[in-house]
Amino acid sequence: MFEIGDLLLVAERLLGIDAERLKLVVNIPSAESALAAPFAGVADQMFYEHLVQRAAILASRIMRNHPLPDGNKRAALYLMDLYLEENGYRFTASPEEIDRMFRAVAARQHNEDYFIAWVCSRTSRPDD
Repeated sequence: MFEIGDLLLVAERLLGIDAERLKLVVNIPSAESALAAPFAGVADQMFYEHLVQRAAILASRIMRNHPLPDGNKRAALYLMDLYLEENGYRFTASPEEIDRMFRAVAARQHNEDYFIAWVCSRTSRPDD
């Protein structure tokens, strides 16, 4: 699970703006909501049971919540890819596919179920 500090460090790296300065302009509630959404649930039942679903929701919510002043799609991809890699998965979409899909999700042209299915179809374990 990522925290606000992780998002700020990713944004610092992507945007070349100091995380301390970014903290002043980031929409913290939107960021916290996006970072928590993949792990939401009721009682012992998580809304998104599979790790790849959680990765897709993380990216989708960062893009849709737009907590950063710039670089939301890039930060979404970076964190999604990092989460997948840390858990033994590899995201295999081409840069062109990623650009098209992430722009469409950010513009709300695709719903989250569609995005989850798309991410799942382009994610594998290296040993598979």
